[in-house]
Amino acid sequence: MSQYIPEGSYSKTSKNVRATLYAEAQKRDQSWIPASLDISHLNAAEVTNLDGFLVNSGGNGSMSGYVPSGSYAKTSRNITVVLSAECQKRDQSWQYSTLVISDLENVSISNIDGVLTVD
Repeated sequence: MSQYIPEGSYSKTSKNVRATLYAEAQKRDQSWIPASLDISHLNAAEVTNLDGFLVNSGGNGSMSGYVPSGSYAKTSRNITVVLSAECQKRDQSWQYSTLVISDLENVSISNIDGVLTVD
């Protein structure tokens, strides 16, 4: 599993688990646009802002919590990483859930009746 996906019991009762990096990225013309990058399957990342598009340049950068490193941080604002999944509820139905994990480090996540929750 990717280092950008937290561990936890939720993985037993969740499917389509994803970690997505979101930010407002600055373009060459100095305007700001919404940008995102799916980091679910990355084992290492060095993210770059290419004129408003976030891309993994393939480096082996460090990370802060679940936020990948990279030069994009100099030209991006409101940087957030969101964990999302379809979580099984007690009644066996499925519910889409998200959890902001940007500021978390070494935590365990649970699925509490369809809601992703920090233990």
